[in-house]
Amino acid sequence: MSVYFDHNATSPLHPEVLEAMMPYLRNPVANASSLHSAGRLARSAIETARAQVAELLNTTPDSVIFTSGGSEANNLVLKGFIDFADPRPIISTGIEHPSIIEPLKQLEKLGQKVIHLPVNSDGEVDLAEAQAILQQHSPKLLSVMLANNETGVIQPVKALAELVSDESCLKHSDVIQMAGKLPVDIKALGVDAVSLAAHKLQGPQGIGALVVRNKPKQPLISGGAQEKYKRAGTESVAMIVGMGKAAQLAALEIDDKRHHINRLRSVFESKLSAIPGVVVFGEEVDRLPNTTYFSIPYYHGETLLMELDKAGFALSSGSACHSEVTRASHVLQSMGVEDQLALNAIRVSLGTGNDVQQINALINRLETLINKLPAIIRQAAI
Repeated sequence: MSVYFDHNATSPLHPEVLEAMMPYLRNPVANASSLHSAGRLARSAIETARAQVAELLNTTPDSVIFTSGGSEANNLVLKGFIDFADPRPIISTGIEHPSIIEPLKQLEKLGQKVIHLPVNSDGEVDLAEAQAILQQHSPKLLSVMLANNETGVIQPVKALAELVSDESCLKHSDVIQMAGKLPVDIKALGVDAVSLAAHKLQGPQGIGALVVRNKPKQPLISGGAQEKYKRAGTESVAMIVGMGKAAQLAALEIDDKRHHINRLRSVFESKLSAIPGVVVFGEEVDRLPNTTYFSIPYYHGETLLMELDKAGFALSSGSACHSEVTRASHVLQSMGVEDQLALNAIRVSLGTGNDVQQINALINRLETLINKLPAIIRQAAI
């Protein structure tokens, strides 16, 4: 059985989430838009979940739009909530998740102006440069993730939102990596919209939410009146119930999880620092408690991953969405990391199921693999 160190990609389904979903998976569920009693029961389950998601983020239930996942939520805010005739730019960063990066490329091809805020060598948005850009260009939409999915580096979203003086600008943050690991409060962040994915909260895959008070100018999926005309399609009651339960549990368990995982990461990075030449990206700035993104300069990342996989350790070479593509991470490139070092990057994402014994076993395996390399290669990094 593999020891799983890739909890940024997904988290194991919480037993209580599965228990909450089972009644809706075992038995036929009525359409929640129907007026008969079975339909009203389905609608009630959906609205309970909506309230649970809203409570996790300190917002109101009527602002929660259920989607098929985080990618759809990000696409919806970018394509559904902007005025295409408005000449003002969309401002984002070059370190966003592909579900932001790729839609922005599509919008550019359609004539929309897109500006990327630069990040420093730690992977954090440079506030001084951001201020200059935001003063020069008044955006119609600002979208900056709260925590990076590769480095775990927490971005100054609140400070960036305060730099936008035009109230007509829609301020959005992808909080998918942060939610459930650290508290997320939409009001405190000063943003209008956030994206969420259930599988990051130990909920089911294939369900997410865009949380926003505005109505879309053009829905991404048109059809029926579901989600108050904001997102058409018959609701998946079981998945929505699972997301609601996951959000409720995340709010209750967040402190215990944070302390446990933070301690594990401290142990791991302390032991990791003994490996010659190792580089931990974003080490000097605030990061998510579960994430360590590192590189061993003389050991190719994918080769190292495969060797670790043979020994039963499941890790990632960066964003899971890039796992089949051998190229340097766009996040590390934005940070100015050289391609060779970036290609060697490995991400360890800790979860509540991990323990110190597993950390020690991983470190021991890393040291064994490195010691098998020719001495001339290892000495080059010292």
